[in-house]
Amino acid sequence: MPEEHDRRPVERWAGRARALSGAARARTRRLWAQARPALRRLWWTEAAVTPVTTVDRRFPEPLVVPAQGQVYVFLVRATFTWSSDTVRPELFGWYVDYFQPQATQRLHRLAVRRALEVPPHRPRELHTALTAALADDDPLPWTYAHGVVTFACEPDVTVHLDERVRRLLQPYWERRIALECERDLARRQAEYAQERTRPANTSNPSPHDPTNPAPRDPTPPGPARPTPSARRGPRPGAPVEAFTPLEPLLPPPTPPTPPTPLPRPPEP
Repeated sequence: MPEEHDRRPVERWAGRARALSGAARARTRRLWAQARPALRRLWWTEAAVTPVTTVDRRFPEPLVVPAQGQVYVFLVRATFTWSSDTVRPELFGWYVDYFQPQATQRLHRLAVRRALEVPPHRPRELHTALTAALADDDPLPWTYAHGVVTFACEPDVTVHLDERVRRLLQPYWERRIALECERDLARRQAEYAQERTRPANTSNPSPHDPTNPAPRDPTPPGPARPTPSARRGPRPGAPVEAFTPLEPLLPPPTPPTPPTPLPRPPEP
């Protein structure tokens, strides 16, 4: 009996504890259901990352490629433009340094193949051939990838003469430039002389010129009329009214002849 009497308070307190825990769980569920919408509004949300394209230009040393005959060379200067939108800016330079030797060797192989067929004094032909190769054989942009990082490379090339070839061609070009200047000067002097003589030939034609027909006199034959004085016409393009001269003035009337005096009769 005493043992049963001791168990009753324990059972009673255990039942009360279970009831309190059940009520607490129910209240917690209700509070969580009410607080969840407000907590969702307070959650941290990151905005969508907009890709940013980073661009860098590199100017390596000129590439030396042998010309036709492999005695002289060409100097190929290139500007490499690197761009990427999948790499962080702080790592961009490291990746460019990693890919730059590969792009330089790629351009050097193309230049060597084209330069072996071009004479050393024609850099324009090599530039045209190299530009065509970059457009058809190995089109731009060149793509390089390392994992998820992707880079695009576009080289811009120019071709220069070897210094030895430049010294050999300098007298030829100096003479050619002098001849072209002399020819241009002679042409301008001829045009200037023609412009100076053109107004005189058109305004005062020579009467002895067989190509110039003799002018006809529109006035009928009659007594001589005074020749009107020549008037100086207005300058070309001057803002003056058009003036049409009238007919030549008639000559002044002839004074009347005085009557002949009668003879006097003889005196007685």
